[in-house]
Amino acid sequence: MAQVEGLNLRGSRYYVRIVIPDDLRDAYGKHRVNLALGTSDRREATLLGTLKRAEWLADLEAKRVARNPSSVASIAPELARLLADMVRAHVLSDDDRVRSDVALLAEMVHVRRELDLRAENPLRIPQWTPSEVREDDLSGLTTDEAHELTSLNAYLNGNAAMAMAGGNLKAVLPLVQAQAAKLGVHFDAKTPGARDALVVCLKEFRKAHREMTLRDAGEVVETPPMPAPVLPSPVAQQEKPKTLRDVFERWSRSGVAPRSADSVQAMERTLRQFEAQHPGVPLADISRGMGDLYRTWLLENCKTPKTARDRLTGIKSLLKYATTVLEWTTRHTWAGLDIKATTSARRRPFTDDELKTLFSTELHTRYVLPTVPKAGRDAAYWIPLLGAFTGARLGELCQLRTVDVQTIEGMHVLVLTDDGEGQSIKSAAGHRTVPIHSELLRLGFMEYAKATKDAGHDSLWPDMPLREGKPSDYFGRWFRGFREGLGLHGPGLPTFHYFRHTVRPLMRRAGFSESTQDKVTGHETQGSVGTVVYDHWTLKEIQAAVEAIKYPSLSLHPSYAQ
Repeated sequence: MAQVEGLNLRGSRYYVRIVIPDDLRDAYGKHRVNLALGTSDRREATLLGTLKRAEWLADLEAKRVARNPSSVASIAPELARLLADMVRAHVLSDDDRVRSDVALLAEMVHVRRELDLRAENPLRIPQWTPSEVREDDLSGLTTDEAHELTSLNAYLNGNAAMAMAGGNLKAVLPLVQAQAAKLGVHFDAKTPGARDALVVCLKEFRKAHREMTLRDAGEVVETPPMPAPVLPSPVAQQEKPKTLRDVFERWSRSGVAPRSADSVQAMERTLRQFEAQHPGVPLADISRGMGDLYRTWLLENCKTPKTARDRLTGIKSLLKYATTVLEWTTRHTWAGLDIKATTSARRRPFTDDELKTLFSTELHTRYVLPTVPKAGRDAAYWIPLLGAFTGARLGELCQLRTVDVQTIEGMHVLVLTDDGEGQSIKSAAGHRTVPIHSELLRLGFMEYAKATKDAGHDSLWPDMPLREGKPSDYFGRWFRGFREGLGLHGPGLPTFHYFRHTVRPLMRRAGFSESTQDKVTGHETQGSVGTVVYDHWTLKEIQAAVEAIKYPSLSLHPSYAQ
């Protein structure tokens, strides 16, 4: 049976996971949803998951079209007619919604009465009581509700009549722009043909409001179906050619959370360098041959091959974004182009001597905390130890909250996630639960976490400043100065990231597979579909791998005092 993308089993029930594209994540407030299918039967889940996924993909595409309207050279008569029909359908369907909302009409009547009483007695305190809910009532609106709706529609109709009589096109402009966005069109009043289109739309706007008052008089006025949001073929407009600058503007604003200022500035520098060589080149004209020539230029003009590769990679990222996310191009023409550059400083494990030097100061022998704000006081003691016994990334550790320290299945664990405000995880594999090493428990980590939570703090490191978009920045600067002060500096000498390269060999030598190591450190697992999709690890299995991280050369003494 074919596998439905995103189909997953939680307990005994199936779900289908939908990943929200980067350019729509702010509209949904999340980067994925897991939809319950309400069944434990795999065949039924496959069918339901296929249907549910198709519905969501259609909704995502509709939102993308509405949110990313394209400018057009002119508003053709066919488009004007389509917009006018959409305006009338919208006004009448909105009237249908109000007429069917009994609770809203009852509240309108109540508000009107209170305002009338207030007019008679300005000192009266309004009584905002909830309206009664009428269930299974086939009698329709009460006399007061019908009168209130008639008054409202008469007022709206009067405004529409005055707009029509005075030729006030601004009265209908916002509604026309909203309908145009559904077609993927940016409606600018200055575009040729826009004024004529607004005149046609205002006539339908006026007509629809007149029809609302006819309904109030008992006339039958059917609401027309909303025209399909597809532009007629004759309306195909020639829009301004897209460039990499347009792609960059969209890329820089994409995602649930804004991209970091550092990454945006780096991409801006990369783009400016490209634009200096190819000013104003349309996206469609960026060929593979151009990429090959630009690669040669980068190698001749950048200081190092690594810088040249980074600049080439930046442009390739924008081209890929234009193809896979924006769908502005049908093919990523620079895919596969690369520049070989050797890494000057390969990361390696800490040596025993380096670990002794790092953990033999008063900070870790007597809990003498630094006063430099960037160190975050207690964070300076615990974060290096957490790095040494989990291999977690510095950013993951700096953004920990007190609620991320949990007890699951009787085991103390760290929950590494991006659920909290300002939290981010590098990749899907970074979402993980890591058992806390027995050595950290012996040193008093759980006592520290409890004391911090009991004090009412959300952050596990309440004294540590976090830089927006890059939580590890300030602490990283302090840690670099700290290790350099111990003589651990210069090319090839360890950074915090070396902890990740330290814990993996320890787990490997203890007999744990690479995929198990990945579960601890949050690396993307490489391997067959069977390994990635069907293998699961229990916390006990992961705990055994964590406990394999041992440093016989270190003699750590409990020094945390609540």
